[in-house]
Amino acid sequence: MKSRLLVAVIGIPLLYLVIYSSWHGNAVLAIAMAGVFAIAALELSAMLRPLGPFVPAALIPVTLAPIFAWKFAEVGIVLAMLTCIPLLMVFHGLSSERTNPLAAIVATLAPVAYLAPVGGLVIILRQAEAGFDLLLLLIAAVFANDTGAYFTGRAIGKHKLSPRISPNKSIEGFVGGALIGTFVMWYGHFIVETDGHAVLNGTEALCIGIAVALATPMGDLFESLIKRAAGVKDSGTILGEHGGMLDRIDALLLAIPTFYVGCFLAGAM
Repeated sequence: MKSRLLVAVIGIPLLYLVIYSSWHGNAVLAIAMAGVFAIAALELSAMLRPLGPFVPAALIPVTLAPIFAWKFAEVGIVLAMLTCIPLLMVFHGLSSERTNPLAAIVATLAPVAYLAPVGGLVIILRQAEAGFDLLLLLIAAVFANDTGAYFTGRAIGKHKLSPRISPNKSIEGFVGGALIGTFVMWYGHFIVETDGHAVLNGTEALCIGIAVALATPMGDLFESLIKRAAGVKDSGTILGEHGGMLDRIDALLLAIPTFYVGCFLAGAM
């Protein structure tokens, strides 16, 4: 409990400061995201090790995506991913000693495909005109979803959401978390504004809130599926009782792209 409290006391203000900082056009956030997603990529690669060996070059696009997005916006994410993917595929396809080289290729590319775009999208969201408020709104909605699902599930949860993948999650918790997360996103449209005008209208915020509320637990379930297949409880130990870095950001990995698409379609980007 002390470890969890310490991480929260230090982590929350630090996260706020990193997002708030506009030094050199969000360079601090770009560097921080490069580090966070590099650690997450290492953890994911470790869990996928039975399928194929870890290739350090796979970290290059994951760490470059936030940096390139900082300098080149959406094009930067594509550039970062294109730096290594063809070489990695050829390397594993030709040199893997495993009976299934395709599985080795998938294991190597998974961290790149799953993590690199998300790290870049964080930077692109932040660089929007109302980027600081939008990112805080997203984090608040995801946190509300997670917290609401936990307490609703503890209080009235009876029906398992996915007993094979995550036995502790309930349908009641899923619904409760989705409702609370959607409400936070909808309420946020009253707060997020530029030049005195709301960035999102009520309908847009509600639609984005519903989409993010559905994506949030899916990201969590997907990581749970990987951990169950790998036979591990946590993705790592870097955060003590909180587990690994991937354990802390799993709910955001599908929520961030969903939120970005919603904001883009709403003209908030």
